[in-house]
Amino acid sequence: MFHATLGRWFFVGWGKLRYLWAALLGAAVLAVGQAKAETAPYAIVKNHTEVELSEGGAYAETRELAYKILNERGAQGLRQVTLSYTQGYQTYTVSSAYTLKADGTRIPVNRSSLLMGTGASTAVGFDDLKTITVVFPSLEVGDQIVLTTVFHQTVPWFGDGYAEEFPLSRSVTSSDVQFAVTAPSSVPLQIDAVGLAPPNVQQLSGKVRRTWTFSNPTAVIPESDNTDEFDGGPRLVVSSFRDYSSFARTYAQMLKGRAEPTAEIRALADKLTAGMKDDRQKAQALYDWVSEHIAYVNIVLGAGGFVPHYAKDVLATRYGDCKDHVILLEALLAAKGIDSSPVLINANRRYALSSAPDPAGFNHLITYVPSMNLYLDSTARYAPFGVLPNSDADKPVVRVANADTARTPVTTGSSLKSVETVTIDAEGSADGHSQIVATGAVATDMRAMLDLAQTQGDTQFIRTILGPGVDGSLQRGPTGKPTSSYTFSAQIKSSGALNIPGPGAMPYALAFKPFSITLLLAGGFPAARTRDYTCPSIEMEEDMTIALPANLSILSMPASETLTTEGITLKTTYEQPNARSLHARLYAIAQHPAATCTPAYYARTRGTLAKMVAALKSQILYR
Repeated sequence: MFHATLGRWFFVGWGKLRYLWAALLGAAVLAVGQAKAETAPYAIVKNHTEVELSEGGAYAETRELAYKILNERGAQGLRQVTLSYTQGYQTYTVSSAYTLKADGTRIPVNRSSLLMGTGASTAVGFDDLKTITVVFPSLEVGDQIVLTTVFHQTVPWFGDGYAEEFPLSRSVTSSDVQFAVTAPSSVPLQIDAVGLAPPNVQQLSGKVRRTWTFSNPTAVIPESDNTDEFDGGPRLVVSSFRDYSSFARTYAQMLKGRAEPTAEIRALADKLTAGMKDDRQKAQALYDWVSEHIAYVNIVLGAGGFVPHYAKDVLATRYGDCKDHVILLEALLAAKGIDSSPVLINANRRYALSSAPDPAGFNHLITYVPSMNLYLDSTARYAPFGVLPNSDADKPVVRVANADTARTPVTTGSSLKSVETVTIDAEGSADGHSQIVATGAVATDMRAMLDLAQTQGDTQFIRTILGPGVDGSLQRGPTGKPTSSYTFSAQIKSSGALNIPGPGAMPYALAFKPFSITLLLAGGFPAARTRDYTCPSIEMEEDMTIALPANLSILSMPASETLTTEGITLKTTYEQPNARSLHARLYAIAQHPAATCTPAYYARTRGTLAKMVAALKSQILYR
């Protein structure tokens, strides 16, 4: 609710953070996803926002905020609040700030203690953000932070256009929320107001003032795997752009001339495509080079959050963010006569556009090649040509060159297969070998996950999935140009994996497997859903063979079964070929027409999903 989070947005290449979906496949993250939802850390007692818009797109915004601290997490999070702005384009001042104690005592923030700083980004890169940090004294649970700020956008980011979104949440109680926007009568505004009271409209002298109110007396516990709260409302977006095409044309002017192929760019394009006749083959060679040779560095200087560097400069420095990747790739493609377009997209969990043109709805830039109807994301360095990462799939986009809106394709062809062999010795220790084959978009995630594992070491990474007392190593696949499939393996040794002589139940994971069929089929598996949620389409298989010691006997095995519901099938098979071996195969496939599913779909399928979850929890008993 502060400008630290919503006043300054910019396009990012997303770097390795875009691959955190891969980490969700790990058992450690699965445990976090199933943790009980925590209560909100604060309640909004007051949020009065007043915007005064000028004809040229500049505006002033005053905010009066009062947040009540509900628990220690809230106290820790709001004890200091950092506001950010860009010098030369914006100004920010703190009019008043104090802690309001539960007994009504006010403890003012000492203005001399306001911390002025630079840089609000923790990503690798450069930015010129200025910061103001407000530290609230003696803040405890039950107190309030009270803050009044004045923000000016002195130089508009996009020509003379104004657009702003005001985030609202149902997961936080709100009792007095008001947004007022005053604009010249000559400036028509597009409004997208969902879940707010109808506006109060006042005709002033040459101006129109619109006021919306919102309240949320009861907090709604967030649901696992849900889409961004913006998608289903409540929300308020106010924009002076007539439509997304109008905004795209404005943005295209800001990019004009930056993708011009220079002699150096043409020479490089010729070298990379020498002997190639097919345009798709040429496009792949150029994409591969940009993906591999242009390091990702986030650069936000002045309007650099929105405007890329010139392609010739990106080539010279060999680094840049998503905008720079797109502009250089556009120049290289143009050098070979292949048209392309920058594409505005949101790389988070937003799957819908506001009906009011909303530049803040985008935080990433990728490439579209119309002659091949192909989207490319060269900042996704683990993604092969023609494969979009899951974060870019089934998303609404604005294609800048033609000023039109479209949607990226749904992920298809993703699969994970783990073939595991485990040997149990007479003391119950286990030696396991796993070979994992991933295809499609999930192969991109697996490459990223293996790269991430190197930062903490193989054994520690494996222990985050299998638990303490496990030693192991990973054998990574080729690290060259990504292909549509990826194969790697793991070797582990686990002391005391089984309690022999028993009796006991074999643990779910005797060998390394970097994904959870349960998680990918059912997510957090809440009792009910009220909002759309992400539901990946993927094929998964775990094939495990276990060699048993002579002093161990199998008491019982789960029954083999097949369960099917709308778009989802699970097949489990358990066999004991002989007294000294076991074979288990778990196969599941989820096929969804979109990247998200509805609450109604979840309600129809949850009964069968419950049976699937139970089947996946079935255990082999031994003595």
